[in-house]
Formats: sequence, C-alpha cells, structure tokens
Amino acid sequence: MGVEPIHVVIVMVTTASQDEAVKIAEEVVRFRLAACASMIPTVRSTYWWEGKMINDQESLLLIKTTSDKFNFLEETIRKAHSYKVPEIIAIPVSNGFPPYLEWVLRETS
Repeated sequence: MGVEPIHVVIVMVTTASQDEAVKIAEEVVRFRLAACASMIPTVRSTYWWEGKMINDQESLLLIKTTSDKFNFLEETIRKAHSYKVPEIIAIPVSNGFPPYLEWVLRETS
C-alpha cells in the first residue's frame, strides 16, 4: 500500500474567547502545524450541552493546514482549549488557487 497523499484542510475551532483563539492560533502556527489561522472574533453558537440549549458568543478559528498534521494539531488544540469537548473539524479543500495551496504545504513542512 502506498503513502496517503497530503491534502490541504481547513480546521474549524470555536473558542470561549478571542484571547483563547489568539493563544491557540499563535501556538499552532509557531509549531508549523498550520500555515495560517484566521480568527472571526465574534460568532453566535446555539447548541445542546448537557441537556440544555445554549446560546453563546464564541470566536471561530479557520486553520489552514495539511491532513498529515491533523493529529498533532488536534492534540495541541485540546491541550490549550478550555472546553471539555472542543469543536475540531477538518474540512478537505477540494480545489483552490495552486500557489496558495503550495504555500500551505511549504509552511507546514
């Protein structure tokens, strides 16, 4: 069996605050687990948690990385995150501007 191809992914992570988002973004970029982490400072999330409907203000990170970095990225986020069950969702990039995708690959190698 051959080696799994490396694909660019966008990892979505919601955080309790902008400060937490900045902390996570800086850590994952510093350690080259991501080429870029973009923060949307304020999002409103409605969800079920422990039997109650919650409506909270959060921050959202969009982290650009590669599929082969995901496990290390997830572990790093979980250690820095305040939530018991943080949202850490990888979405594969099926197409994109080739120079940008190549940059993501370069910056995470």
